[in-house]
Amino acid sequence: MNKDNMVNKPNSGTSKLALLRQNRGMKKQEVDIGKAIDGFAASIDDKAMMEEIARNSAIVNLIIDCSGSMDGTAWKIAPEINEFAARQAAKIYTTKMSLTLFDHEVDQQFSKLNVKQFTPIFPWLCDGGTNIYDAIFSAITPIRKADANHKLHLIITDGQNGGSRYSEEEVRQLITTRINDGEHIFLLYNDEYQRNDSAKIYAESLGIRPNNAANFDRNGDGIKIIFQTIEDLLDGLRTKGAVPEDWAKAITAHAANPLGVKARETKYLE
Repeated sequence: MNKDNMVNKPNSGTSKLALLRQNRGMKKQEVDIGKAIDGFAASIDDKAMMEEIARNSAIVNLIIDCSGSMDGTAWKIAPEINEFAARQAAKIYTTKMSLTLFDHEVDQQFSKLNVKQFTPIFPWLCDGGTNIYDAIFSAITPIRKADANHKLHLIITDGQNGGSRYSEEEVRQLITTRINDGEHIFLLYNDEYQRNDSAKIYAESLGIRPNNAANFDRNGDGIKIIFQTIEDLLDGLRTKGAVPEDWAKAITAHAANPLGVKARETKYLE
């Protein structure tokens, strides 16, 4: 057979794929399987983390009585709001805050503010009456479904309504609607007559579930314990998706023994 007519056959030790790479000028690349797996896992973890952060976004809506009978309490509440915001800002989760003060008028200090942009606030003056219905309506209405997955509305007061333009029925309807939407509304009530059931009775008149109401005492560590309880509520919602039945145990224990029950030790942020 003429050598010129012979076709070069691949050596039995050389694969067709290797020849193809050679013919196309391709170089065989080594693949680090370990790095590839780690990179894929990291992308999954990043996605899962972002989903968890979004799922655990929260808004804390504070509705605080600043009528004359609450005089002096602002000096305890304002520092605790500052510390609460600082600790929440250190978390990976998104936390927003709203603050509404009320006496015979309603004064919204800030609304749906991301705690990472929070600047410390100062105590306020307390004077005037208690238009709690107007305050509840003004504070709760602007909160929307898209604002956060977990919504906590907290009313801190020592009195009952007087002079609001909204009626009790209108407030009860608003609150009932929001509770049915999965929002959590709490009433923290300081009763000067120390009637243990006064907070629950008052809550029912507003459409708030009795179990979401508690009497508090503003003396000693009472205000500090309230804000520690708010943090516990958020942690419970974020980890378990529910508010514990005994969420107010520290508040009620302190109310029963204001000088004997102390807040837990907390490392405050500078």
